[in-house]
Amino acid sequence: MADYLFVPQSVLDRWSEQGRIEVDGNVLTILGEHKSFALTPAVRFIKMEAGDDNAGLLAKVKTTDALKQMGAEHYMESVILGESAYQVQQGFLADANALRRAAAASQQPGSATATKAAGASPASNPQGTQGEKKGDEEQDMLEQFLLENL
Repeated sequence: MADYLFVPQSVLDRWSEQGRIEVDGNVLTILGEHKSFALTPAVRFIKMEAGDDNAGLLAKVKTTDALKQMGAEHYMESVILGESAYQVQQGFLADANALRRAAAASQQPGSATATKAAGASPASNPQGTQGEKKGDEEQDMLEQFLLENL
C-alpha cells in the first residue's frame, strides 16, 4: 500500500464546490467522515513536451520541494529540467500518517511547536504497531474515498 496518494487540484476544487471536503492550510478534511489528512504540494508528470525523459519522471509524482532540489523549473502545468520539458498535473500528496503524528505530538507539552514540526516533516516520529494499524485504516479509507469520487 502506498504511503501517499496523489490528489489532483481539479478534483479537490470539485469536491470543495460540492461540499464534500474542507481544506484549511495544508489539511484536507473529508466532511462526511470527519477524517483529516496532511497535504503536500506536488505534480504528476503526464507527458513530454520537448526533449527526452532522461530523468525518468514520466508517470511519477514529485513534490514541489523535490523539484527545487532537482533544479527543475515549475510553472503552472509545466516543468523544465535541463533540456527536457514536461506537461504536469498539479495537485497534492495526501499523508494521513503525518497528521496522526501531529495529533499525538499536540498531546505533549509545547504542543503548538510540536504540531507544526510533525506536520511539516512526514518522515519524522516513527509510530508503534497500534499507530501503524490505525494509519493503515485511515489510508484505506482515503483510498476508498478517492476511488469512489474520482
